[in-house]
Amino acid sequence: MKNNKIALILLQTLIAFSSQAEVSISDPFYSKQWPMKNSGQVILKNISDLERVQVKGVPGVDINWVDTEKVTTSKKELVVAVIDSGVDVDHPDLKGRIWFNDKICSPEVSTPNRACNGFNFIDNNTILTDDIGHGTHVAGLIAANRNSIGIAGAADSRIKIMPLKFVNSQVTSFTYNGKVITDMIADAMIFAVKNGAEVINLSLGWPKLIDLPKVRKAFELAEENNVIVIAASGNNSKDLPLFPCSYENVICVGAIDNRGELTDFANYGSKVDIVAPGDSIISTYPRMLESRVLRIKNYESKRGSSQASPFVAAAVANLKLLHPGLTNDQVRSLLFRSSRKLPTSSGSRFTKFGLLDMKALLDLANEEYTEEGNVAKPFINPQLKSLTEIKFKALDRKFNFVLDLKNLSNKKTSSKVCLKTENTAIVIDQKCFSAIFEENQKIVSLPISGNIENLNLDSHINFEISIDKNVYQTSLVFSRDLTNDNQLISQSLGRASFEDMGVIAGERRLSRMTRVFDKHKRINYPEYFYLEKLKQTETQTLVSLLTKSGDQFAVKSISLPKVNRVLSIHRQDINLDGKIDYFLYALSNKKDELLFFILDEKLNPLFKSHLFWSFKLSTFEGLPIEGGVEKFEWLKIQNSALGTILVPSLYRSYTMPEIDNSKLISERVIGITPHQFYLNPVENAGRIEIELRVIDSVKTVKTLEKKLGISNSFDTKTLLVQKPFPQTENESRQGVIRSLVVVDEDGVGKLSEVTWNATDSNSIKITSLTTESEISQSLQYPIVNSQSGEIIADSIFTTLLNRSRAEFLVKKEADIGSMSQLKDNWENPIISLMATFESLTGLTYFVESRATVTMLRANGAKAVLPVYRDSSFPGQSFSETLTPIIAEGRPGIYINSTLIYGERLYSMIDTQSQGFIRPLSLSIAIPAGCIPLLPETLGDKTLVHYTFLCIDSSKEVSMKFLPMSQL
Repeated sequence: MKNNKIALILLQTLIAFSSQAEVSISDPFYSKQWPMKNSGQVILKNISDLERVQVKGVPGVDINWVDTEKVTTSKKELVVAVIDSGVDVDHPDLKGRIWFNDKICSPEVSTPNRACNGFNFIDNNTILTDDIGHGTHVAGLIAANRNSIGIAGAADSRIKIMPLKFVNSQVTSFTYNGKVITDMIADAMIFAVKNGAEVINLSLGWPKLIDLPKVRKAFELAEENNVIVIAASGNNSKDLPLFPCSYENVICVGAIDNRGELTDFANYGSKVDIVAPGDSIISTYPRMLESRVLRIKNYESKRGSSQASPFVAAAVANLKLLHPGLTNDQVRSLLFRSSRKLPTSSGSRFTKFGLLDMKALLDLANEEYTEEGNVAKPFINPQLKSLTEIKFKALDRKFNFVLDLKNLSNKKTSSKVCLKTENTAIVIDQKCFSAIFEENQKIVSLPISGNIENLNLDSHINFEISIDKNVYQTSLVFSRDLTNDNQLISQSLGRASFEDMGVIAGERRLSRMTRVFDKHKRINYPEYFYLEKLKQTETQTLVSLLTKSGDQFAVKSISLPKVNRVLSIHRQDINLDGKIDYFLYALSNKKDELLFFILDEKLNPLFKSHLFWSFKLSTFEGLPIEGGVEKFEWLKIQNSALGTILVPSLYRSYTMPEIDNSKLISERVIGITPHQFYLNPVENAGRIEIELRVIDSVKTVKTLEKKLGISNSFDTKTLLVQKPFPQTENESRQGVIRSLVVVDEDGVGKLSEVTWNATDSNSIKITSLTTESEISQSLQYPIVNSQSGEIIADSIFTTLLNRSRAEFLVKKEADIGSMSQLKDNWENPIISLMATFESLTGLTYFVESRATVTMLRANGAKAVLPVYRDSSFPGQSFSETLTPIIAEGRPGIYINSTLIYGERLYSMIDTQSQGFIRPLSLSIAIPAGCIPLLPETLGDKTLVHYTFLCIDSSKEVSMKFLPMSQL
């Protein structure tokens, strides 16, 4: 009789849902809301800067929405906190759907300073205005009324939105008014929990850099109070979600398109729990903002996992409304088990579970949670979010980790659990286990161990985990533990002032040292400089230089008159005596001059009577240094005070110096134009002052024009001096600069390579160049020989044809040709050419795009590996640090991933035999007490080393180096 009663209740509920799912909805945009009911609607997808294609949806690929309005429940309302950019609380489609705090507010009394509808944590007030539009869009997807205007939200009308604002249009970093943004998110979480929210939607994320203890504790508070959190996975097409999605108890939501495929931008992998629609999503928009895509007032179309998350939040809110008292684990169990399997995705793009199915979710809840009791089935969920990096030691090649399994019910059960991998790099000791859960036991931990069989294979290894009939995919990263690693080279610095050299605070590892520039690596070791606070005085700046003394690293001191800041130090043979000097670049104490201190290799003044050169600060600014790279050349000049010397020369748009201009109006160069400038030291009243000069003076250009066949001022040809070619080591030693010169006649350009002589315009060397391509707007890049580590005389011209297509032309001697092209996906725009290497088999290009690094060979062959970024947070984009390297003659890219996730360094290497991979031998766990620095060579330019600044428990400071060699 009891079973019959359960069946009757279940049948009635199913019938109720199926009839209500066909309810007539008169909201005018509902027909465009494919996530609610996909009948094959067409969405537009960009495939180029100017082209869009129509993508027809697959009917039925939606959230399988059902109307629950007439289903009775003991709850009058349920609150969903939307922690976001605020909400337009007076939007006509959200009328009556905003939470009201009747504990401290009354509808009859105006209380503007009380948190009646929510709170603004960024400005510390109750103004919830949304000046971005993101929060209002999210709120509408959950709770827009079915009221014959606009759109229909996915949640029952008894669901209310609690707007909690933590960001506005003025936020451009991870701090605002001195407060870390995640601290505000934590405050909003606490407010939501304490004020009765049962569901929290976070269509946002942040990188590891600001994943601080306070915000983690706020999530623990939510879980302890049975408040469930749903978050967006992020939109960087990577298999490693950002925080808070990487928290085990957060439901992480990815995005699909109207065909049921993961969107091109969607994050994926086993850390993404479930997916929902996230492409071409129409929702509410603040009345004060312009609708720029949909072009309909109060509404807008957006895309992203931010739009997918609120569909899951709405479904979970409906579930908790109709089934009060469900625990978070019970909600997760129902949600995951009721999801629909996705179509097979291309490549390695997968998620842990499938597509949100609201009807299946509610039906399953009705089956398992009835008036007669809980008949829910046990469900074992592998805890994969915290399982990311597995350590091993190179000596014994063994690895160990723990696989945690969580029983989302409290019932006794047992399961067969098996792990397998097709990857031959590792062998697992025990592949299958029996997991036994006693009643009320939540966690069973399985010890997994094995061996690394081949350290020269890829460090990212895919596993398949089967639990009874359920199969999960995951990708684990293996990293080398350097503890007692016999390849690690350590050189003690004794008790150097580590607090001035770097900082280690929790997971933050930051170097305060600056690398001394040695572009061509003429010194066989790296040097760094920094300031020790206690050694500075009112009249003196003492620069500490970490350098070599004999065979050991040591700290030496450079005493300067007081300066505001030491900007950089460069190594160059300034006086051409065969010894590499120090060229120190600083801002004066009064901030009105740039100062150049020139010291010999023993740190003594190179020019005894002239300690420094001064350059009056102006709009010309100073020496260009970008991304830790010296972006200027060295030019040899004859100087009356200092003799034959090398000075910095840089290509920049600025007014031509009067001394290099013409007094004739017909010849005079007027305004800001590009020139090859150089810094000319001039003695004045016992001081050396910098006079700004150009190589391409009016006089020199006239000489050049004659040599190139431009006869007079009436000639229709025009001569343009463009950026110089990258200097080789010999050219840098000799102060030789080669520039591209274009002679343009009626839009047709004739190209030449000009080798300048700063003192004799008649000695200019001209080489005609041949090309069939337009390169005047191209960027020039050097080519590095991977067998010598040196920049060669050839170079690359790169043109970005559009955001997804680039071409590369090789300048080889007098010919510019041998074109290579890279065409990428429009969703994965090309950023830049990172490096080009020459080897015995030809040229290899490394190209950085938004989501990938592509290795492209001159023969057209290519390979792609993902790069991890985080751009989900307003105003900020964080990325792994990418640096071109050579490892035993093999070109590649060094990557520091610590800003995004984990404590790992690794490298992408062109291995030839194994392809473009991230070798296990070069996947490194950062040692305890160490700060990673950029990789360095120690003599051999074709072998870089992982480089660390370290401090041990006894406060001894050391430099550590690990060669990037094969094992």
